[in-house]
Amino acid sequence: MKKSLALSSVLLAVLILGCTEEQITSPPEELSPPLGLVSVTGHEKVTLFWWCSNYEDNLNGYIIYYKEGATTNQDPQETIPTGFEVIVRDTVAAPSAGQRWVDVVEGLENGVTYSFLVVAAMEDWGTISHTSNIVEDTPREETATETTIYAYQSNPTQAGFELSDFTVVSCAGLDANYDTPSGTGDIMCERFDILAGTRAWIDGINGGEIQDLGYMSDWNDADRAPASGYASTGHSLEAIATHVYAIKTGDNHYGKIHITGVDGLNHSWIRFKAAYQPDPNNREYR
Repeated sequence: MKKSLALSSVLLAVLILGCTEEQITSPPEELSPPLGLVSVTGHEKVTLFWWCSNYEDNLNGYIIYYKEGATTNQDPQETIPTGFEVIVRDTVAAPSAGQRWVDVVEGLENGVTYSFLVVAAMEDWGTISHTSNIVEDTPREETATETTIYAYQSNPTQAGFELSDFTVVSCAGLDANYDTPSGTGDIMCERFDILAGTRAWIDGINGGEIQDLGYMSDWNDADRAPASGYASTGHSLEAIATHVYAIKTGDNHYGKIHITGVDGLNHSWIRFKAAYQPDPNNREYR
């Protein structure tokens, strides 16, 4: 299914390119392909980065192609693989050697996997390079604002959090298996007294599991959920501000939270932002 995509460039104006133009592929010694294409996952968007390897006077710019679905062979190709369509072409002044290019592909569907590649172009877009490497990405949902949940011991009706719709849920009536009566919620906050003093903790509920990924100033550094190493449902991890936590839900989805605040006085709440991958068993969230 063809998507209507909007692409905003950090460095340049964007022009839409038709898919019917006939193009000639130039060998690498005459037109070098873009290098080191990588992607960063976002909410309904993917950011693409690559290194400029072309700074010839006759370089017109870059063309980005995409297709819906994964790609088996992600190596650079001599020609555009079957199924890829043009998103846009980017007109550029001659870039400097080693310049890193950035483009944001917006208007994507969360939970759907896409493949991307980039080529350099010259001769009024009629001549293109071999392709960059091909990258796959699956946009995922994230909260627009931070959420606060409260320790079960102080306010059980606002102690849980459901990642699939980013809602606070009640943990009142939580049973011994850490299941809520409604069956909703993936994590909850608790407050415990230990030898070192009172602390706020996070537990998985309704089959949810958690792993502390440690301090991160940018939660995008947590690019993929771990395959193993999670604390099972009901096992507590201390809630630490600035730490990112990977979450595996009871129905085999992955997400993450970045704790931005913890009640330092009574340890009765935690505040965080969250991301959720709607594609089941897909561990990608960057």
